[in-house]
Amino acid sequence: MKKLLLTILATTMLITSTLKSAEIIPVWNRTIEGKVSDMEFLKGQKEVLVIVEGINGQIQRRNPVDGELIHTFPIALSEEITKIALTPDSTRFVLINGSGATLRGLDENFTIEKTFFIQRPKDSVLAYFTLITIDPIRPIAYVTTSSLDLSTKKYPKFTKVIAYNYETGEHIKDFTPYGEDEYTAIEVSSDGKYLATLNDNKAYLKVWDLESMELIINEPLFDEKSNKRCEAKDIYFSKVSPDIIYYSGLFTKKISSQDIYPPSIYTYSLSKKEQKLILPNDIYGGWNLIFLDNETRIISSTYNILGIINQNLNSLEWYNIPPDNVYTAHLRYSNDGNYFIGASSNELSKFLYDRETSIFSEYEEEIIISPNPTIGSINISFTNKHSSSFQYELISNSGQIIQSGVLGYLNLDKNSINLDISAIASGHYILRVFSLQEEFVFNVIKEG
Repeated sequence: MKKLLLTILATTMLITSTLKSAEIIPVWNRTIEGKVSDMEFLKGQKEVLVIVEGINGQIQRRNPVDGELIHTFPIALSEEITKIALTPDSTRFVLINGSGATLRGLDENFTIEKTFFIQRPKDSVLAYFTLITIDPIRPIAYVTTSSLDLSTKKYPKFTKVIAYNYETGEHIKDFTPYGEDEYTAIEVSSDGKYLATLNDNKAYLKVWDLESMELIINEPLFDEKSNKRCEAKDIYFSKVSPDIIYYSGLFTKKISSQDIYPPSIYTYSLSKKEQKLILPNDIYGGWNLIFLDNETRIISSTYNILGIINQNLNSLEWYNIPPDNVYTAHLRYSNDGNYFIGASSNELSKFLYDRETSIFSEYEEEIIISPNPTIGSINISFTNKHSSSFQYELISNSGQIIQSGVLGYLNLDKNSINLDISAIASGHYILRVFSLQEEFVFNVIKEG
């Protein structure tokens, strides 16, 4: 095991904060026969449309009150990504799966009204849709693509952003030529003025003016001197401040001295062309974004971690692993009912977020993580409040437990643990250290 260079490579965080106590409250959970690939609230938020992928796939309508099935319709879906987007009047939806897209009604049979397909970039290469967003003004679906080489079963990089008229199936415009980096987020502003995308690896924030359909922003989010990959996650056009775009992910280009490596959330001003990092002194995760309470709170969710930011107080309100039977890989929020519906693989759940609790607590803690990033071993020092037997789990961004083990009995004191993670792949991970009484959550970066 390599010797740790603590004095040179240690990362120290001294946190003094007053946090408002908050609580995640499970309501119900349901097991689905098949994998949930996407879902959306229907008009009035009295029903949830759930897409279950696979040969025995289904389009389901469920009651958000108790999660019970209202109606189901069988549909065979290929193993490629399946996504849906509602039309502006919420009476129909566009479903993308494989190389095809269908405009469907919301009747019992989800009747197909129009179908359109993506062309192959080469005879041996199958292109397929990956993401979709719908224009709020025009009958246009904006989509992104990827590809599979049928002869080698490999994934050559033929990625593109395209616009289709979903009423006629007409191809309108290729916004980009074929590229190499996967698009991970696409969004239209609520007034229909702008389209924005994010991509992985050498990440760019791209923004198009939809009147002219011309690219007006092409902001690099990567450091040209770094060989690390960017992992872009989500985009959101502010409805409160139309000049602002929120975006999230793991980006190598630093915009301030406080910009740390774990995933974070940023803002971008269209008029000033300026970027800002939200809560530069906190680690909270920059993943899939939901905004509530007139954009005063930001929910950042992935497979098994939730971060909640209070923008009024400029503070981290909640950051932890949700309770059992709360699923957050796909997450939707009901403004009408003030609740969340979340999914993870074949599980569906409803939960509440209690943000009105008036209990406050002050704490000061020092956490030393070294070296971070690491190529092999990592040392973490922290102060636990209870003497107990501790365990650990190393969790990937997809929610998979990559490594786990027993740390043994730790006395009430400042403790230090050393973990060898040399066998795992490079990337960003969540390290959870826990006992029956308490838990600690850390961000860890593995390199090499």
